[in-house]
Order: sequence, then structure tokens, then C-alpha cells
Amino acid sequence: MADLRKRVYSMLGRNNNLKGSDIEKHFVQEGFKRRAIYDIIKLYEMGIPPEDLPRSGRPTSFSRKNLKRLRSATANRIGVSQRKLGKTFGVAQSTIHYNLKKIGLKYYKRQKAPKYKYHADNEYIFWSDLTSSHYANETTKWLIQHKIKFVPKQVNPPNIPKTRPIEDFWSILADKVYEAGWETKTELQLKRRIYQKIKQTDMRVVQHMMTTIRTKLRKIEDKGPFSLV
Repeated sequence: MADLRKRVYSMLGRNNNLKGSDIEKHFVQEGFKRRAIYDIIKLYEMGIPPEDLPRSGRPTSFSRKNLKRLRSATANRIGVSQRKLGKTFGVAQSTIHYNLKKIGLKYYKRQKAPKYKYHADNEYIFWSDLTSSHYANETTKWLIQHKIKFVPKQVNPPNIPKTRPIEDFWSILADKVYEAGWETKTELQLKRRIYQKIKQTDMRVVQHMMTTIRTKLRKIEDKGPFSLV
């Protein structure tokens, strides 16, 4: 199309007496569309140069390599700014939005949490599992000293895995942290590794693990802990 524009401009420049219909007939015989010829003539009359000049704004093209980088930067992350991503990848925000839809990632805009009133003034109680360290003298003394109410060991229900899906999550997270024989050398390194793996975890899976907790706890309250066995 660029070569066609140059040829039309050249013909018009050499002979100003040529009519648009004459130029149109000449190029239609070569297989070009009539509408394209008249559009180029109109550009010539408007004084627009035959070659495209650099335009303002960021480009809209997006390479396959950048598509993989975009997936890595946005998967399972809430509130990633599309404008900032546009600056990072050197493209327009609309390009980021289009490619997020292309790879099937739904964008969740970060929203400020409302001021919670429900439960705001209620008292809370610390409910741990039956790990011995949670009921050690040092631990219970600290809880009492800081006036933190906790469930006494003698009334704490047995550890029923079906009512503690969070334990499954810790197991899954631990596998991800130490996969491929990874080892930590410092506490800070371990923290960063844990945060990294949490970000890579699909939160929908975690939410699904917690959906039936209320029903199961109610069943235990009504029929006892062995009702889930």
C-alpha cells in the first residue's frame, strides 16, 4: 500500500492536469481497488506526505515473548495497574487490556476496603490446634498477660482434618516452597520465597477449601465430632 501511495503521488506531481478518474482507471487495471485509489488522491489533496511519519502515543503491537511476561506479571494478582503495565511494556493501556482478554486473564481492580462496623467492637478469642507448643506454660502465660482469651485445651475439639482445610493449604504451600530440593540459607530468604509462592497460588482453590467449613462446624455442634467420620 505504501508503494501504491508513492506511485499515485508521483503521477499527480508530474502532471497536475490529470483527473482522478484517469489515475483510477490506470491503477484499477493493475488490480487495485477503486476506493483505495481515491483515498490516496484525497490524502494528496490534503497535503499529507506519502510516507507515514512517527505518530504520538505508544505502539499497539505486542510480541509473543511479552505476552508470556504479561501473564507472569498479572496471574493471580489483584490490583495490577494496566497503565503501569503499559509503561513497563512500552505499549498503550488498551493493548494491555486487549491482551489480558486474549490470554483469558480477568483483571480485578484494587478497591479500598470499607470501614467495617460489624464485629468491630466485639471480643475475639484465640482458637489454636492441639499442638503442644500452643499450650505450653510460656505460651499460656503470655496470652493471659496480654488479656487474650483462648480456648482451653480440655474443651478444644480434636484435630479433625475435614474441619481444618487450612492445614491442607499449609501442606500444599510447603510443597511449593521446597519443590525441586530448594533450601533456604536465611530467614529473610525463606520469607521472600513464601510470599512468592503465595502470590502464585490460585486463590479460588483456597476459597473453595473454606466454603463448607460453616456447615461442617454446625454438624459437629449438633451431632459431635465423629459425625464427619
